[in-house]
Amino acid sequence: MAKLSRSQKKLLEIALKDMNNAFVLWGFRVGAAVLAEDGKMYEGCNVESWISGLGTCAERNAINHAVLHGNRKINEIAIVMDSKSPNEPKPCGACLQYIHDLAKNANIKVVMAKARKNKIPLEAVVTNRLSELLPFPYRPPISKQHQKTRGRHTISH
Repeated sequence: MAKLSRSQKKLLEIALKDMNNAFVLWGFRVGAAVLAEDGKMYEGCNVESWISGLGTCAERNAINHAVLHGNRKINEIAIVMDSKSPNEPKPCGACLQYIHDLAKNANIKVVMAKARKNKIPLEAVVTNRLSELLPFPYRPPISKQHQKTRGRHTISH
């Protein structure tokens, strides 16, 4: 278990609270929270569907919440999953790529935990850098114009 910063502890608390809001039909509950470039924390939970691929993971919902408030970069992310999960806490591959796409850099911390009885035992917390979890992210060629606008699109007449 790594030593946690104040912001990491707060992110875990938020993610745990949001895990309880998850809409689960067949899987397990997950909550997530991100520390965005504006210094605020944004939250999300997983929302499942009976149709495969239609649901949304907690990590992407938290990132989307930050983007909705004008952020284009995240500084840290925490994920908390229900103890009913047979897996160790870790974002799926799609979420790792999504985190990479909006991370301030590949060295941001990803704090992960498995909740037990609606609490997070400190020994259940694992922290990795994004680059450790996703060593070979997809990186398409990016135009100079896109780099200048950082993904912000404008309408010109």
